[in-house]
Formats: sequence, C-alpha cells, structure tokens
Amino acid sequence: MSIILDMEESDDLYDVRETNDPSSWEDQHPQCLQDGAKVQRLRRKIKYYFMNPCEKYHARGRKPWKLILQIIKIAIITIQLVLFGLSNQMVVTFKDENLMTFKHLFLKDYVDGGIAPYALYRQADVYDHIEYVIQQYRLLHNITLSNHEYEEKHSVYTPLLLCQEFYRNGTIYPSNETFEIDAHVDTGKSYLSKKHSKWLSAHVPALSSRLISVKITFVLKAINLQTVRHRELPDCYDFTLINTLRSLNGQLWEN
Repeated sequence: MSIILDMEESDDLYDVRETNDPSSWEDQHPQCLQDGAKVQRLRRKIKYYFMNPCEKYHARGRKPWKLILQIIKIAIITIQLVLFGLSNQMVVTFKDENLMTFKHLFLKDYVDGGIAPYALYRQADVYDHIEYVIQQYRLLHNITLSNHEYEEKHSVYTPLLLCQEFYRNGTIYPSNETFEIDAHVDTGKSYLSKKHSKWLSAHVPALSSRLISVKITFVLKAINLQTVRHRELPDCYDFTLINTLRSLNGQLWEN
C-alpha cells in the first residue's frame, strides 16, 4: 500500500513540473530558427542576384545604375571604334589615290588597268624611261594637281637616287652557248638634284647583259586636307617612291 502511494506522489510532482514550465519550442531551439532565417535571406539574395535588371527594379524599385553605366561605356567604345575606322579608311584611301597618281606621273605611257604588266624591251626605252622620271621629278610643281612637295633636310632638298646593280665581270656568248661571269654584284649610285636641267647619260653605265636592276628612289611629301572637313587636324605624309626595273628575259619589269 505504501508503494502505490509513493508512485502517485511522484506522478503528481511530474504533472506539476510539466504544467508550471512556460517555455515553448521556439525558446528551447533558438539556434534552429536563426539558421532558418539565414537560409531564407541567402535564398532571397541568390534569387535577386540572378534576376535581370527589370526584375530587380520591380523587386526593390531601384534604378539600374550599373546597367546604365555599362550601356554608356559600350556607346563610348562603339563611337571610338567607328571614328577610328573612318580615320583609317581616309588614310588608306589617300594612300591608294596617291599611288595611282604617282604611277601616272612617273611611269611613261602608263595605262591604268592594263592587263599586261609595265615592262620595257629596248635599251632606248630604258634610257627614255629614266630620263622621263627625272624630268617629271624636276617639274613636279608644274605638273601635279595635288600639294606634293620635295623632301627638305637642313634647308636642302633631298636628291633623287639613281642606283644600278650589275654583275662585276662577265662575257656571254649565246651563239656558242658559252659564258664567263663573276657572280659578285656591284652597285653604281648617282645623286641628282631637281636643278638638273636634263638627264645626262653619264649618270648611268651602259646597259648590258650584266644588268640586274635599275632603281630610282626619291621622297615626296604631302598633306591630307580631306580631314579638315571632319574638323580634324590634317595629316602629313612622306612618300618614298622606288621605281625598280628588273632584268628578266630581255625585259625590264617595273615593280
């Protein structure tokens, strides 16, 4: 009998302890709630991160300043690329037009768009061609329509250079198929200023089978005034003209 009474008393004590405890599940597990809140915040941040600018604007009402800044950067870079391309196009066009002009000025009887390459076949033609180039160079101011000018260094005009390459020694007899030639190449140079009134044959050695090439080199200056229309400073150019005649199978090819 006493044992049963003791058990009842213990049950009563348990019931009293349970009913008198005011703490809830939230109070007993605060760490779980904090972790859950962190997870929710992280989810919202990730979701917001992968939103497009319109969704971000509707979600928080903030103006997409970063997007606007990127658009401005792209527009500025695009404008710079377009201006750079137009500038390069003007440079290339100016170069091509002057190249065609120089061909008509300094190549005797030059035909634009000809099928056959420019070539000379007789010694007299070679001499005439060289003299023609020198005369055109001397009379540049009287014949050109552009603003071409001679190169000037230290108040002195740069002379025209006439250079001829040929084998040092050699004798060739095609009739009996014999030849004797020294493979060493010699170079003869002559400097002619624009003051020469006429071309002198003494400046060029006699043409022979030993001839390799004849090269005429001079420098001209020009200013591209087309950029002024685009409110840009005009560019100055130096053109180094090299007129090379190479001997090949009885011909002198211009390149």
